[in-house]
Amino acid sequence: MLISEEQKARALQYARENQVDHGLSCSESVFNALIRAGIIDLPEECTCLATGLSGGVGASGNTCGAVYGALMALGAVYGRKDPLAEPFEPTKPIPLEEDYRYYMMRRFNNLSNDFTEYLETWRCGDVIAECGGYFEKKRMEKCTEIIVRATELALKYLEMDEETNNALPYKKNIYGWE
Repeated sequence: MLISEEQKARALQYARENQVDHGLSCSESVFNALIRAGIIDLPEECTCLATGLSGGVGASGNTCGAVYGALMALGAVYGRKDPLAEPFEPTKPIPLEEDYRYYMMRRFNNLSNDFTEYLETWRCGDVIAECGGYFEKKRMEKCTEIIVRATELALKYLEMDEETNNALPYKKNIYGWE
């Protein structure tokens, strides 16, 4: 996917503005910024899909919503468009070269692992505790930093071509793939 430098700059600006100036949540800020910058071809109303993922999913403090916003952006571009079209047999092993996940999941896997390397945790609650609480100025500043980083990672993996994606090594994953 081709993304202009202007679109990248706008996406990062919007990500920051979305949270700081407009009060969007972390997941909404990332996802909406990529829509507003014209990188993801979805109407802005689709931002509502990210709403419940904020605060570590429904304010539970679990996985950071900013990474969800970035992963949703990848899904909007590189996710399966017709997931019910492929036959599925849960007990029949699929050869790797025929398993859609083997190549498709690489960019998702690398983005999520890069995010973990950057933040050292996925848990929103850990970030909040480190900042002294949700309503602290320090938390707002840290979350803005995280939102911008998640947007940068989304941009990196959105513009990655298929050949580069297919050559990515898997990082930590439940499939045991390398």
